[in-house]
Amino acid sequence: MDTAMLEQRLENIDHRLARLEQILPTLATRDELKTLATKKDLAALATKEDLTALATKEELTTLATKEELRAEHDRLRLDMKILIEHQDSKLDLLAEHVLSLKPKPTEE
Repeated sequence: MDTAMLEQRLENIDHRLARLEQILPTLATRDELKTLATKKDLAALATKEDLTALATKEELTTLATKEELRAEHDRLRLDMKILIEHQDSKLDLLAEHVLSLKPKPTEE
């Protein structure tokens, strides 16, 4: 190998080392990794069979979106308001009827 090739290789190594030095501070230490769950810990949570019972992405796409749920909520709220007003008017009629049946005080 000639000197130019060796210098190029050393320069490449310096660039790689500089990139590694930038990444190293972001990596977790051994002590930090000890606080994470192990395979054994995770196995106790759910098995592959348990996970197969969950919905797939395709199945989840058939569910209502937030916008659809809000629209349905607003529609149901309006329906309930109409029903309550209707019941209130019936109660008012019933109260009027009950009051009409009440004997009037006699004047002396």
